[in-house]
Amino acid sequence: MSNLQFNKDLEHGKVGEKWFHDFCIDKGIICINVGTDGFLGIESGIDFIVQYQDGTTARFDVKFDSVMHRSGNMFIEMYQDTGKKGWYYNSKANCYCYIDEYNGILWMYTKKTLEEYIDSHKTMLRSITKTIDNREVTGLLVNINKFSVWCENNNHRLVKYVRMLDVEDIDDIL
Repeated sequence: MSNLQFNKDLEHGKVGEKWFHDFCIDKGIICINVGTDGFLGIESGIDFIVQYQDGTTARFDVKFDSVMHRSGNMFIEMYQDTGKKGWYYNSKANCYCYIDEYNGILWMYTKKTLEEYIDSHKTMLRSITKTIDNREVTGLLVNINKFSVWCENNNHRLVKYVRMLDVEDIDDIL
């Protein structure tokens, strides 16, 4: 992957991380960005550690998707062409925030919920390989609407937050 493409993707991801951080602050949740920490972030796939108002904590991995609005699917990275396992297996986060960039929707759920859904739907989920950062990545497509219904029917919490436009966003549109 070229340094230019890596830097572009990194900046794109930082937008999603800012949206997640802003969400936490707006809700009164303590939110610490550890994404660049060698141990917690880079090696463990944890972007944020949050502390809720009741004192409980969670480790979040934030995913920012620019094409989710077209298909309604989350791309869950399982493997890379390097033989390395994808974030689904490697992340030490216990929660995910999957962001639909186009619609400004943040979807938050636990790792356990995603694992349970994938385990119970393995034969029904479509696997695809796509190029990300000049490497082939294989993942599962999880439809957010079906996942949402499943979460509700199985008493799993799925938080959907629709983000309001910031002044900077409006300036970019105009």
